Amino acid sequence: MYSTLFNNMKTTKYLIIFLATIALHSCTVNTENTNTGVKLSDREAYRYNKALAAMQEVELLSRQISIAPTHEAILTLQTKAQELEYNYNDNGMNVATMQHCDSLKNCIKACQERIAQCSKKWMLQIKEIHLVNVHEQLLTERTYYPVYLNKGEKVYIKVDASSTLSTKFYNIDTDRLIKSYQSSKISDSLTIANTGIYLLEITPKGKQYATVSLGINPATSSSPSYRPAIKSEKVECNKGDIGAIAVPGVKMRKCFEEPRKFTLRGQIKAAFSGNAKAVVAIQIPAGTTDILYTMRIATSESSRSEDGKFHDNLTRSYKRIKFLGLPIYEKSSSNGLLNTLLDDNRPIRDEDAYCNMYVFRNKSQAKQFQDGTNSASNLNYDVDYSTIGTQSCNGRIATKGAKTIYLAFENERMRYSNYLWIEVEAVIPT
Repeated sequence: MYSTLFNNMKTTKYLIIFLATIALHSCTVNTENTNTGVKLSDREAYRYNKALAAMQEVELLSRQISIAPTHEAILTLQTKAQELEYNYNDNGMNVATMQHCDSLKNCIKACQERIAQCSKKWMLQIKEIHLVNVHEQLLTERTYYPVYLNKGEKVYIKVDASSTLSTKFYNIDTDRLIKSYQSSKISDSLTIANTGIYLLEITPKGKQYATVSLGINPATSSSPSYRPAIKSEKVECNKGDIGAIAVPGVKMRKCFEEPRKFTLRGQIKAAFSGNAKAVVAIQIPAGTTDILYTMRIATSESSRSEDGKFHDNLTRSYKRIKFLGLPIYEKSSSNGLLNTLLDDNRPIRDEDAYCNMYVFRNKSQAKQFQDGTNSASNLNYDVDYSTIGTQSCNGRIATKGAKTIYLAFENERMRYSNYLWIEVEAVIPT
């Protein structure tokens, strides 16, 4: 029975090829202007020859495909056939020339119709159409293979890996898991119940190589011919959603509800009243690895509209750039997520306003600075994050496990007072 069926199919195959080949040669076009009275301008002759060459290329490709049809080659042929086009400007043409040009237009139309018919027949000769076919792909993370499938098609799932993989097959339109596998080798077939987008998800255990194939058996002669392209993009989602991937990120928390404002009097005025120094204690939330601060220094005590918006501005920038793949922590001082956030939100500088900023990690040292019992040069401040003579700026300070960090400020100017606005954000990795 199987032998007879194979032979019958073989005979049918060659019959289809023979008929298709004959049909594709049934329309002939005169390639030279030997028809009496045919006169083409240089421009029209160029357009005519270009269209004729394109049609001849399609016919040559069709003869090659008829011998050994493949899904990819048939789709290429269909695309090229659809792109065939010929139009001419009949201004000044005589009747013979117009008939000559119309002959090519008719032949192109006939060629397109024959390609469409033969493509359907050739598709049915293909036992399996590969929609996904990757060989020895190195899998380092969860990988997805989306495909568009038609109702009634039989999909063949084949996976060959060096060790056990977690493989899942979903209908994405309904968010429904159709089947899952825990194996290093899979060879399975499923009949598709509904037309739509389907997803093969493979999660490796560590790094490993895998050969993955997704093929279909056409349900009808036309079903696989035109398959919509699938666009993939990353969007925010919830944990547990299909396709959800944990992305290293941060959440930011205000350390102050409102900006802390300080007045640093000039050294001369501070000798009589007020103070040229100020210290602010920052309570570090659990899990914080860094604090980001913005410091605006001005010679006027007037507030600005941007004061108090550091948190909102950082959050807005974070939403915009977090899918760019920037590392949260980096060796370079100019690259990475946190430094990019700071670069996006630098305060406007007042060129005449500046002060010293010291970072203390010890409460006793900070108190000595604040009380004036010891100068900063004699205290143990963090040199890596302290700045001398700084203007308005923002920055980043690693917490190094501290529960409290003290920012200390000093105005060394003799006559003029400085006014400071300080906002601080705690960065917690998530």
